[in-house]
Amino acid sequence: MAKEIRSILLVDDDPDDRLLFEEALSKANGAVALQIAIDGIDALEKLKTGSNHFPDLIFMDVNMPRMDGISCLKEIKRLIDLSKIPILMYSTSSYYRSECISLGAIDYIEKPTDFQKLCDKIKTIINTDYFLPA
Repeated sequence: MAKEIRSILLVDDDPDDRLLFEEALSKANGAVALQIAIDGIDALEKLKTGSNHFPDLIFMDVNMPRMDGISCLKEIKRLIDLSKIPILMYSTSSYYRSECISLGAIDYIEKPTDFQKLCDKIKTIINTDYFLPA
């Protein structure tokens, strides 16, 4: 049986996208705790200081200031303590899909433009074992 997703770290610099994600997650499964990071540097700081409780899944935007999602993905996969956390890259463009998958992301999804599609996608991800190994 796959690991149950109880906590998610969302890494996204756009406040509107963060709010939509939070609302969609609440609609999909209100029991999943959400932590927010505004860029890759913020995410790494939160992950490195939260060694007692890592998120079950990371949703990470690709294009962000200070440290983009690809650089953060590389750094997380380089660090032994963090490397097993599943990371799903989440962006408005599919341009970096192959690169992110080759660097260790479990999947790469385009941000849905429709709120219901976002809710459905999040619900599928957190309520199935599609992304997580048994």
